[in-house]
Amino acid sequence: SLPTWILAMARLFAWIRVDGLEHLRELRGPVVFAANHQSHLDTPAILAALPARWRYHVAVAMAKEFFKAHFFPAQFGWRARVTNRLNYYLAALFFNAFPLPQREAGARHTLRYIGELFGEGTSLLIYPEGKRTMAGEIQPFRAGIGMIGARLGVPVVPVRLEGLDRVLHQQWKMARPGRVRVAFGAPLRLDGEDYEALARQVERAVREL
Repeated sequence: SLPTWILAMARLFAWIRVDGLEHLRELRGPVVFAANHQSHLDTPAILAALPARWRYHVAVAMAKEFFKAHFFPAQFGWRARVTNRLNYYLAALFFNAFPLPQREAGARHTLRYIGELFGEGTSLLIYPEGKRTMAGEIQPFRAGIGMIGARLGVPVVPVRLEGLDRVLHQQWKMARPGRVRVAFGAPLRLDGEDYEALARQVERAVREL
């Protein structure tokens, strides 16, 4: 699906300029790609920017709380359950996505699952802000990215996105063509147990791109 229509449609709307690919040339996976979050088009744009050897070996972490109607159906009506469940399965099918809890119990189990992905040679794409921007600003990164990088011992590649909020803003129903920049930074090695400080380190690296 990626080469046949998803990336083609993404490139139709997002006119992508890619910077920093030199940081990936000598790098071997698995890694964590940590990006700021602007739009539902972020993942297709990043996958379109990645070389093929990375693109088809990436799993995308999506906020479990975004799919409440799927995981907690008793709290919602049938229409919300059907729509949310369909969105969940489409994300898993087309983008190799999996739920990452942000506030509830289950983070330890998810960490084990990410470790299994790394053991298979699959890299991780994560949006540490936990939500999309409203006006292009970068919001504080959550501590989970620090925990993943430090506990699992894989390089963290900062990724800066620009312009995607002007291609598909979260309040819009339809995308509008526009220029987009995807920049990859030098990989970081995170060490220590102050996960919030490590998250700020990743955030600074993203801001500087």
